[in-house]
Amino acid sequence: MPQPGVREIISASWRRALENHIDADEPDPVFVADHDEESLLVRSARPILDNLCEELAAHPVAVLLTDADGLVVSRRSVDGALNSGLDRISLAPGYSYAEDSIGTNGIGTTLECQQPVLVSGFEHFNSRLAEFECAGVPIYHPVRGNLFGVLDLTSWTGTPGPLLLTLARRTARQIEEAMLSGTGARELALFREYLTSCRRGSGAILAVNEDVVMVNNHARELYDVTDRAALISHAADVAGAAKPVTVLADLPSGVVARLEYRPVYTGSVLAGGVFRVKNHAGAQRTAGPAEAHLPGLAGVSPAWRQTCAAAQAGFTAGSWLVLTGERGSGKTALAQAVARHHSPSGHLIVRDCEGVEDYEAWAAELADEVATATAPAVILRHADTLGTEGMRCLTDLFTAWQSAPPIEAPAWVAVTLGDTPGDSAAGWLMPFFAHTVEVPPLRHRIEDLRPLVPQLLARHARGRDLAPSDACLRQLMRLPWPGNIRQLDRVLAETSRHRHTGTIEVTDLPAECRTITRRQLTQLESLERDAIVRSLSTHHGNKERAAAELGMSRATIYRKIRAFGIVPGA
Repeated sequence: MPQPGVREIISASWRRALENHIDADEPDPVFVADHDEESLLVRSARPILDNLCEELAAHPVAVLLTDADGLVVSRRSVDGALNSGLDRISLAPGYSYAEDSIGTNGIGTTLECQQPVLVSGFEHFNSRLAEFECAGVPIYHPVRGNLFGVLDLTSWTGTPGPLLLTLARRTARQIEEAMLSGTGARELALFREYLTSCRRGSGAILAVNEDVVMVNNHARELYDVTDRAALISHAADVAGAAKPVTVLADLPSGVVARLEYRPVYTGSVLAGGVFRVKNHAGAQRTAGPAEAHLPGLAGVSPAWRQTCAAAQAGFTAGSWLVLTGERGSGKTALAQAVARHHSPSGHLIVRDCEGVEDYEAWAAELADEVATATAPAVILRHADTLGTEGMRCLTDLFTAWQSAPPIEAPAWVAVTLGDTPGDSAAGWLMPFFAHTVEVPPLRHRIEDLRPLVPQLLARHARGRDLAPSDACLRQLMRLPWPGNIRQLDRVLAETSRHRHTGTIEVTDLPAECRTITRRQLTQLESLERDAIVRSLSTHHGNKERAAAELGMSRATIYRKIRAFGIVPGA
């Protein structure tokens, strides 16, 4: 209910403070010792705030700058009494004034509402803050558009608040302009080309480099969040190309999107790339008769079907095959399925080249096994891990097989290499192989999770009735899967150990699957993320109890939930 005589923005903030059980008498902000004092925001704001403080030297006004989490990174004031008052409430560098830690205030409420906010005297939730007048204005990154921090002007109650807010607005805009000037030439060049592309037409436009992703409104309207994540993943893989290229992207919704890439340069330096995105003709995919029914495999995407067809064509032609791709993407499984499909009763020899120490003994043992079998198929995994001596032994063996009578040689040979095999490995192996097939990573055929998940679950459930809910499957399809099918299989194995029967919900998944973040976490961050997810699950999503169990403040756990991308309900 709105409070009589209280603005709605303030009463809404009070309600949030009550829900978060904020102390109304004693402020207790979180202190973070390692705040960034040399960020783009701080560097850009420094000369502007220096000038502002000179202008305000005769007035009791403190100029505060915070990051996007409400952590104070700078405080400037020459008024001793005001500084002492702010020290008493810990409104100082290193302390977080996020709303979920302090309640209603010019910094935290600005962050929460993402709009300029004036908080006067009694409007502060904490009574110790009632002697202050605070005007906060959000600062946005001029290229990326994300909330970057807050400029807050604080003085004693009775100072004309509207004047403080007007001054804060002007200064925040100056900081954004300085950030734009200080942004690297690469981002500026990419930004300008992005704007030019948006003006040229009404289609979906993406701009991508290592640090920046820009998506126009048309793309947001045309593609949901899951499809946009897939588009960005495809674009990020292409954006380093030096020349224009067009690629097809298989999206989780069943649409095939056409990405027309144009590189952007600043001088001779590649700044990234701009993509014009269109739905490909015949965009809605169907499994159809073209789907490859290879034993033990599941997949319906065009990328996967084309890969399977290419691998089968190599076998049919009697050509030895190289399969390249990321680890865990299914290269060995594909080679085995092709061999079994074309020769169900044939002898299959699978060897791993990784970790071999005695190359001559390993090659001799492999030669003996081939000699004693009848026209076997040979699959060699991780062939690019062999050193020079190992490559010499292997290519000697290949030479012997290719010159031997058919009865003494394998019927077919396939080797798997990593996604970026070295020139040395290629130089040794390629003369023996007529066909190379690249197996796409799981993130580029994310719709294949729909048949993959039930198939992999069936292996681990061992007859138990176990299936994912729609929400669970959607969450799995949002993830980037850097470990590909191998990682998915491990996740489902772990899930099936804890959930024996019934429907798997998002909360049943391991911690790594209940976050959405494109950033690669460190080992320590992964451990911390997992602990937060487990505690939230234990306490049914109650953040306060989870924070208490982990020894964190409320502000810290809220900040880490946002940073790690932990999904609601986890």
